[in-house]
Amino acid sequence: MMTAQLDDIDRQILDLLQRDARMTNAAIATEVGLTAPSVFERIRKLEQRGVICGYTIKIDPAALGKTMTAFIRVTAAFDEKYDAGLAAISQDADILECYGVAGEDCLIIKTVVCDPGELNALLNRIRGHVSVQHSVTMIALRALKENAPLNVLPKAEQPAAAKRARTKQ
Repeated sequence: MMTAQLDDIDRQILDLLQRDARMTNAAIATEVGLTAPSVFERIRKLEQRGVICGYTIKIDPAALGKTMTAFIRVTAAFDEKYDAGLAAISQDADILECYGVAGEDCLIIKTVVCDPGELNALLNRIRGHVSVQHSVTMIALRALKENAPLNVLPKAEQPAAAKRARTKQ
């Protein structure tokens, strides 16, 4: 995908929506100095161009008993089953994020599970793939920053946006 050409108002709208996807067009319009119909049209165009690719909710994992966050580094043999194996691993429902990486490892995986037994079951599924040679698991003790919004504002706007976010909390 080519880089989208966005003006400062588009970027402000994106920043506001990723902080609160339920924000009304009228509220966004007040923040960016446009009318609600203008905001609606800009959002529609951002969706059509693929800049906005969906809306979602955040679920507190602890509310579902999922209190253990782990990161798993996976090393796999580069053989004829490599691509299929990595693709299969990435489809596991207990894997939240999975990245193919350069370096010693092939994958970095993020998971949130209920307990060590559930983590062990996931590790066994990962290690059960033919190409997997080795894995290293790191248990997160605390989250210092997660699910941060993508930085979309021009550099000159960032301090004002940060201040605005602090005053709304």
